[in-house]
Amino acid sequence: MLLLYRNENKETNKIDMPKKSDFQEQLYFLVFHKWKYIVVILRSKFYKKPINKIINKVVYIAREKDKDWIFGAKVRRLSRYSSLNAEAYYHNKLRHLPDADGYYYIYQNYFCRCLRSTPSIVSKKNVVMFTHPNWSKKYSKTHVVWCLNKADYVICLNSEVKAYLTRIGVKPNILVVMHIATSPSFFYRHERGTGHIGFCSSFHPRKNPDLILDLVKNMPHRTFCLIGRNWENYDRFEELSVLPNFTYYNNVPYESYPDLYNKIDVFVSPSLLEGGPVPVLEAMMSNCVPVASKTGFGPDIITHGENGFLFDVDASYQEVVPFIEKAFLLKTDVRETVLQYTWENCSKKIDDLFLN
Repeated sequence: MLLLYRNENKETNKIDMPKKSDFQEQLYFLVFHKWKYIVVILRSKFYKKPINKIINKVVYIAREKDKDWIFGAKVRRLSRYSSLNAEAYYHNKLRHLPDADGYYYIYQNYFCRCLRSTPSIVSKKNVVMFTHPNWSKKYSKTHVVWCLNKADYVICLNSEVKAYLTRIGVKPNILVVMHIATSPSFFYRHERGTGHIGFCSSFHPRKNPDLILDLVKNMPHRTFCLIGRNWENYDRFEELSVLPNFTYYNNVPYESYPDLYNKIDVFVSPSLLEGGPVPVLEAMMSNCVPVASKTGFGPDIITHGENGFLFDVDASYQEVVPFIEKAFLLKTDVRETVLQYTWENCSKKIDDLFLN
């Protein structure tokens, strides 16, 4: 995992932008983007935030298109369980933000965009969730780090992310490690015994699609399902989709996830790079046994051999298959091991950040 972070999310750089030196990247940001923040810069220079300002209203921000996806579910639940006067706000262009004393951004790039669209937020309390490095031409490392340093707090989903952000220039005193949450009532416990194996993610090269294909092809005695969207963009999707032991649940409503997880005994997360991944926690709350790559908060919430299994991010399917078979033999009540990771507890911690 550390190797992936040191390489600045190699696959994203390869897809979205040519590799630049730090100087070139800083120059590009200065010429093409920093001028867009001129009002933010002036406000930061001449306006001092009042100490111990009373927080009367907090807004949790996502895009309209996130409403039926995981980001939308997160802002709804976090705002719902807040002890403050909180609400969720959705806007695809992240403009026209409601006036509030504090704002929570579910993704780091959203904060950058909101700084441009509503510069006055720089004088408010801002809490940003950093999911994972995802650099592009528009949102380069230099660009995002500059913006994050305008926030009051940046939530890191695991300790590796905190170390990485510190290394690339985010102020250490604003970084907070907080594993994201899920709902123990929405995701309910089930008795394992179906023999099914599941995956859950939208398509992206960092989700390690070739390993998914290799597992399905080489475990014909097991039944697999994939919950997600955009997998038709995978260049070998046709090869995967015609396998007789594979079912794809394409872009299904988030409300159907609990019932789908409860058809699964073993949940596999093969990602090369993650901040979470949240589906691992959801599956564990549903009493599925996780078999996950060592990225994100997987190593923080999974104890190898006790409530799941971990494998290296560069593992082959031959190395992962034995862990999947061992997972079917595990008798642990997996749900009991993650009951602390609730929206209520997470929202309370975020409230504390706004009030601190």
